[in-house]
Formats: sequence, structure tokens, C-alpha cells
Amino acid sequence: MTFLNESAATAARVLNKCFTEVKPAGPWRWHCVAQNGACLPITAAIEEGFLHLAGRPEPLPKGSGAPLRALKENATLAGGVKFALSPAGQGLYLRTDIVLLEEAQLLERVRWALAGFQHSPRRLKSHDDGGGVSAAPESAPADLGERLQETAWLCTERGPNDFAAELGADSAPPARIRMNEHGLAFSVELVRSAAGAELPGEALAVFLLTAGAALRLARAHALEMDGQRSFGFQVSLPAGAAVEEIDHALAALSIAYRMCAREANVLLEEAAARCYLTARGFPTIHDLEHEKEN
Repeated sequence: MTFLNESAATAARVLNKCFTEVKPAGPWRWHCVAQNGACLPITAAIEEGFLHLAGRPEPLPKGSGAPLRALKENATLAGGVKFALSPAGQGLYLRTDIVLLEEAQLLERVRWALAGFQHSPRRLKSHDDGGGVSAAPESAPADLGERLQETAWLCTERGPNDFAAELGADSAPPARIRMNEHGLAFSVELVRSAAGAELPGEALAVFLLTAGAALRLARAHALEMDGQRSFGFQVSLPAGAAVEEIDHALAALSIAYRMCAREANVLLEEAAARCYLTARGFPTIHDLEHEKEN
């Protein structure tokens, strides 16, 4: 058994190797700074077998459309990081969750995550949606099928480099397991809408990014293709992820589906979407246009 103080000592050693500055900020918590041309402040904390890394929330400009852009970016961010939405301050921030196994694995995962922290803000500020499609998928490792069979989940091979896992959640479709340019991508779809459905898209972005702040590993994402917009959750892991990490990834998708699928379906209705955005204090495009006219 690994005790919390042992995990904390391991995490502290790893953080000191990966960041230029590490300061204790409370029990099992640190303020870290990485250098990437400019200072990159990140908070690290240990909780229930995970190391959580999070950047500072940035306030959302009124009517910026940033939540929906962030949701699209989440489909392709490097390092397993995700944009999430702070429920209190309505600010977007980057975070990731790393399963604590052993020191070498943790060191590799923190370095992997830092690539996402360093490059993700630039993509969002450039308004580059990226299309949500991985451009150059890698080949699946030869032992991936064997590792999937060792997990606690029923996994089947659908085709070359394409696997499915039953999530055990009511009405949940199977999770897809595929390779992309960042490693292993686990995903499950919640709902679909027309790509031009503005109010549902805005409401789903706010709702799912807020949920992503509370969910471990799972990141809300949106994909657009053939006039349709698909909303769901994804977990990104390196190609060589351990069986324990794969177990946590599929568990995260199962929990995310149970928590969000029903509400996501409700928000497909324009009236419900408008009420939700109003309740959360997010003006719709129609509201902003009305303000300009007056």
C-alpha cells in the first residue's frame, strides 16, 4: 500500500524536476512555475490517488464565444490537458489529472502534460478551432489489445486500431478507443445537434465545461462534421499507458456519461438552452445584438 505521505514525497521530487520553482501551499499542495518564454503558474495537489495540475482561470470577455471554442479545442489538446470552466468566476482554465502509480510514470506524465499547458492557451486565443480532427493518427501499440483485455471493462476490437468498451451506464453507447497524434484517445458521445444550432451549442459548451471542472480525467469536447456537431467526453493518455490508467480512463467516461447525458439532451431544446444560459449569467448572441440595437 502506498501511503499519502509517500505519494506526496514522490510528487514533490517529480515537481522539482519539472518546474523551475516549487513552493508548498498547504497539505499535499504546491504552487509551481514553469518557464516557457514567460512564467507559467500551475497549482499541483494530491487527492485520492491523483495528482491534479491546474492553471489560473482567465475571465471570459462578454459574448466572446470562448466556451464553444474551448470545447472544440479539447478534442485535440496535447498532454491530456483540458479547458474547464470555473463555476464561480466563469473563467476558463487548464487542468489535468494524473493517476499516481510510481515515480518514473509520474515524471513522464507530468512532462507530457506540460506540453499541453504550454501550447493550449495560444490556440484558444488565436481562435483556431482546429476542426477537432486528429490529422495524423499513430498505429496502435502491438500489445494494446492485450492490455485492454486485462482491464475491468469488456473491450472488443472493431477494426484496425479501433476498439470499443462497454461502459455499464444506462443507455450509454460503447466508448471508442483509438490512436491519434497524442496517444490513446478514449471517447463517448452524449448528444448531437445541427452545427448551426447556436443556443444549444452555447449552453452545452457552458454546461459540459463546468462539469469538466469536477470530473477527473474526462474532458468535454465537441466535433463538427457533415453539418453535425457531436458533444461528448474524451480521455487522452500516452500510447504506453498502464492497465491501471486505462481502467481509470474508462471509469471516468462512465461517470461523465451518467452525470451529464440527461441534462445534455434537455439543453438541445432552444428554450431550455436559453433559460440555462440566463441562469448562469451568459448572454446569448441574440441578447448582445438586442443590446446594440438599444
